[in-house]
Amino acid sequence: MPTTVAKFALPILASTICSQASAQFVTPDGYGWIRGTTNTVWGEWDDFSSASGPNTPDVGTFPAPLPAGWDELAATCITPSAFLTSTGNIYSFSEPIEFEIVVPSYDLSGSTTTILLQTRTLGSEVDPKTVTCNDLPPVEVVETMRVDVGQGFLVQTLWRFEVAAATSHLIEFGAIASSMSLDGLAVDTYTTQSACLADVNADGSVTPTDFSAWVAAFNNNLPGCDQNGDGACSPTDFSAWITNYNNGCP
Repeated sequence: MPTTVAKFALPILASTICSQASAQFVTPDGYGWIRGTTNTVWGEWDDFSSASGPNTPDVGTFPAPLPAGWDELAATCITPSAFLTSTGNIYSFSEPIEFEIVVPSYDLSGSTTTILLQTRTLGSEVDPKTVTCNDLPPVEVVETMRVDVGQGFLVQTLWRFEVAAATSHLIEFGAIASSMSLDGLAVDTYTTQSACLADVNADGSVTPTDFSAWVAAFNNNLPGCDQNGDGACSPTDFSAWITNYNNGCP
């Protein structure tokens, strides 16, 4: 899918000093979901506690706590020269800094997860060529704010990814040059259930092998077991799977 780039210029403030507290990340309402609803994950960082990490979100997370067995939602700076500023930013004046973010999400069989990464930087900016999720580039890039703060720009950018559902994802990005100050991050995910429930093994077709996959999902209480959409894994889902199997996939 081609990358879409949209830019929205905000008026330059009369003052050369911009309050970082006024910088707000956008919510995912325009992308089809609301934070805190089923199959969503959210985490946001405003002040980092470590130059290296892993840094867990300080603004908030959802679900809270994360389900047992999930990877921790965390951001790590992998650049040795980076240090923590007095305002809780991560910065390096000697080389471009690089980051990794571990993002847990719901793993629904045959599903797609939309991931929104939002970055807020001062000085040098994020290099778009470095931004990936599971080694895939974003399908959309939107600059949501650019404010002249006198010695550079305060920039917020949203990066949207569409990836196969999994229990965990790895986001990577880096600065285009030295002297980037990472001021904040936000991550939102939403996993949508496949319309073809009978395709339990998510191979793109409905075959008898999906019965074995359903039995495995039933025995391990996995999402693919729930064929009737009642939110539970029970023997009634076997009859529902037969119905879904007979209906096939669109």
